[in-house]
Amino acid sequence: MRTPPRRLTVLASTDVVGYTRLLDADERGTLAEIEAIRQEVMLPALATYGGNLFKEMGDGALIEFTNVEDSVRWALEFQTAMHERNRERQRPTLFRCGVALADVFVQGDDRYGRAVAFVVRIQEVCPPGGIIITHSVRWQLDKDLAAIFSRHENVLLKGGDDPVEVRTWTPNEAKPADEPAVRELPQVPAPALAADVPSIAVLAFDNMSGDPAAETIADGIVEEITSSLSRIRDFTVIARNSAYAYKGQPRDLRSVSRELGVRYLLEGSLRKAGERVRITAQLIDAATGTHLWADSYNGVLSNIFDFEDEIAERVAGALRPSIRAAEIALAKRKRPENLAAYDLVLKALPHLWAHRRDDNAEAIRLLDQARKLDPGYARATAVAAWARAQHVVYNWTTEIDAHRAEGSRLIEAAAETIGDDPTGLTALATAVTLLTGDLDRAYYFIDRALKLDPNHAWAWTRRGFISVYRGEAEEAILSFERSLRLSPLDPFSFNSFIGLGLSNFALGKPDEAVQWTRRAMREKVGMTWAYRDLATFLANAGKIDEAKAALAKLMETRPYLNLSDVANALSFMDPDLLRRYVEGLRIAGLRE
Repeated sequence: MRTPPRRLTVLASTDVVGYTRLLDADERGTLAEIEAIRQEVMLPALATYGGNLFKEMGDGALIEFTNVEDSVRWALEFQTAMHERNRERQRPTLFRCGVALADVFVQGDDRYGRAVAFVVRIQEVCPPGGIIITHSVRWQLDKDLAAIFSRHENVLLKGGDDPVEVRTWTPNEAKPADEPAVRELPQVPAPALAADVPSIAVLAFDNMSGDPAAETIADGIVEEITSSLSRIRDFTVIARNSAYAYKGQPRDLRSVSRELGVRYLLEGSLRKAGERVRITAQLIDAATGTHLWADSYNGVLSNIFDFEDEIAERVAGALRPSIRAAEIALAKRKRPENLAAYDLVLKALPHLWAHRRDDNAEAIRLLDQARKLDPGYARATAVAAWARAQHVVYNWTTEIDAHRAEGSRLIEAAAETIGDDPTGLTALATAVTLLTGDLDRAYYFIDRALKLDPNHAWAWTRRGFISVYRGEAEEAILSFERSLRLSPLDPFSFNSFIGLGLSNFALGKPDEAVQWTRRAMREKVGMTWAYRDLATFLANAGKIDEAKAALAKLMETRPYLNLSDVANALSFMDPDLLRRYVEGLRIAGLRE
């Protein structure tokens, strides 16, 4: 039998957000509206851009285009028209739209194969009312069109093992009727471009050496320069994770400045040959395009930390000549004795933030290896305690007491030597919170971290969790919102969304809690533990069938779980909050 021919093409996939719920509410009206959209909006735009709608699947459609630009311009025209159409409707109909290159089998008018499924799965993680495209699509767009897709994410698709790099676009006011706040950021302003308070972002340094091992070194330099500048009170410094969203992407510095809410940008590059490195850096006034300062550094890896301090001091001096030398000295942190240990901690953090059991176990392995190489490296010890805390609190282990005991031992070891490291103090506060429940001690550590670095977005997130666990939900919301303001493009902002969900639940607003939790789960695909939050919030909102479905998802990976396990893992919570949380899971069907 002859194999059907293959063809590299461009596919767009669309579907209707909340289709089943729309049918339940008004079946006849929903079907009529979707057909009207097809005739009045979708097909006329396809005719303009040469799209071939070759398959319809209920509320979904697959469309083929002959080139990338037409596919993206069609998607923008369609979603913009839908945005305007929905303004006039009490119950809007929102579509998701995904665009990707696809190597498909061709049989008559049909296109099929794994690539078709890939495009559909890309579309499934798209924001409601928005467009999602792959890196390969954006790379082939002209500069102006590519710039529209400013939000960068790495997502894990259904059935996939590795994250996929995507870019998204969403109309400002687009939101689904049944989930009004799920994809909407809290209404908090970006950092102001104030002349009297310099604002700066340190962009990811380019690895020019061709050596993949140099990538981590470059990231570490950016991390430490950002940390040093953050701890100088004369600056507003955007968190590294937001600036990291632009890594490896063509960037217009004025656009980056606007999106991050800063005036000044520091960018640089690194070349490595053996143990020798050459680093260049330049400070730019993005509002005018003026290069304020540029310099280079030649040295060896063993002296890399001296360069980090030196460049932080030079940048600070360029922005505020009157800055006191004592403030620069304060910004210097205790260094690890071993560069390999430092490298291992950097490699562990993405696994830690993945919020998946296997990744967390890998983080523990890397951190323990770092501690063996440098037993006095307090940050590695504190983060290792935090990793064990995650194993407990997310019910990834049945050996809760053993993990608590080891984590508590690491807490005490780190507390003796953590010094003035804000990231280490934040990790320590997190571990103390989740493992010992001593919220006063945790608050002490987080307060020290924020005094040292008031711009530390992760510290503000953890402060929010400590507040809600202490029964101070309104105070917690302010902390979560401040974290999002400091790091507006942070790929780890899902943590703040989780916190906003729990805070709203604590305030007796389970419906709002559900919305924030769903947003977090969309931002962090593969985070199965959050079904626990979702199940109890839905149960408390009276949505029992949905709560049972969420609990079933949770139990797929934790068949051993019971109410006592949850209460034990979350024993640090305010007693009334914990009682309501556990009761919701009981209503959802979790056994005693």
